[in-house]
Amino acid sequence: MTKYGPWALIAGASEGIGAAFARALAGQGINLVLAARRPEPLTQLASELTVQTRTVAADLSTHDGVEAVIHAADGLEVGLLVANAAFSPIGPFAQADPAELQRAIDLNCRAPMLLARHFLPAMITRGRGGIIVLSSLAGQQGSPGLSVYAATKAFGVILAEGLWAEAREHGVDVVACVPGAVETPGLIGKSKSRAPGTVAPDVVAASALSALGRRPRVVPGALMRFSSQLMTRLMPRRSAITMIAKASRKTLA
Repeated sequence: MTKYGPWALIAGASEGIGAAFARALAGQGINLVLAARRPEPLTQLASELTVQTRTVAADLSTHDGVEAVIHAADGLEVGLLVANAAFSPIGPFAQADPAELQRAIDLNCRAPMLLARHFLPAMITRGRGGIIVLSSLAGQQGSPGLSVYAATKAFGVILAEGLWAEAREHGVDVVACVPGAVETPGLIGKSKSRAPGTVAPDVVAASALSALGRRPRVVPGALMRFSSQLMTRLMPRRSAITMIAKASRKTLA
């Protein structure tokens, strides 16, 4: 509360990782602005929490959606931004709907950048605050079948690491959270089987919050940390891409 309160804004808060962040932060007494496309899950989540909440149903892949979320936080001292909203087109790039590819770029790249640009200056002025950008291990290398999603998640890591270096001298903490497979409703609906090392959403939230102020990047889960080291430091690039392609074929419907 002292470092990152009294309010946090969670983009992509309706379920899964975003909801896990909401519960963890509410447990610390931090009030919440909860943003996502669907209003019903947001209302339900807010009713379960014991802190003050504001909910805003908005599509962050659009300019109007980003503005609606920013407007919902007007007058609040937002000390923590959690950029979790994401969209993942699945399938061969050559067969993808261009509109879906554009939505992935707008939601996964443009939205967190604009939200960070809006809220970071006030944090710097206050000399405290934090930003968490949710990325993915898919963004560590080319990921066939998830090519655009993986590319957008690489953007998130690099953005967060740059902001980590810029903001830390002003007392503001930034971290890129880079999970592998997470047991979210979205992944369960798309997967044929549970990938080894899959973690629960609350593990992701706890790892990110623990790493905030300590390092620029965190990978939740011991097996996923090992996998990350293996694929980025020990394996040839070609082998890493081939391995992720095989894993995707096994797990994605």
